[in-house]
Amino acid sequence: MAIPVYKNFINGKWKSSSSGETFDNVNPANNKKVIGRFQKSNKKDVSAAVTAAAGAQKMWRHTPAPKRGEILFRVAELLGKNKESLARDM
Repeated sequence: MAIPVYKNFINGKWKSSSSGETFDNVNPANNKKVIGRFQKSNKKDVSAAVTAAAGAQKMWRHTPAPKRGEILFRVAELLGKNKESLARDM
C-alpha cells in the first residue's frame, strides 16, 4: 500500500515544500508503520503561507457577516459529513 504524501495548502493550491523534502509521520502505537509523508517546510514556505493568509483576510473582512455565517455553516456541514474519513486520515 502506498504511503500518502501530504502537501502544503498555500494560496488556494496544494504545493510541495520549497526544499523538496518530506518527513515521515509514524503511528504512535506502532512506530514501524508510516501513516503519511509531510512537507518539510522552511521559512520560505511559512512566509508564502502568511502572505497568502493576509491577502485572503483583506477580502474576508469585507464579506458581510450573514455571508460569512453561510460559509462557516457550510464548512461545519462538510466537516460533519466527512468526519469518519477525516478522523481516519488524521
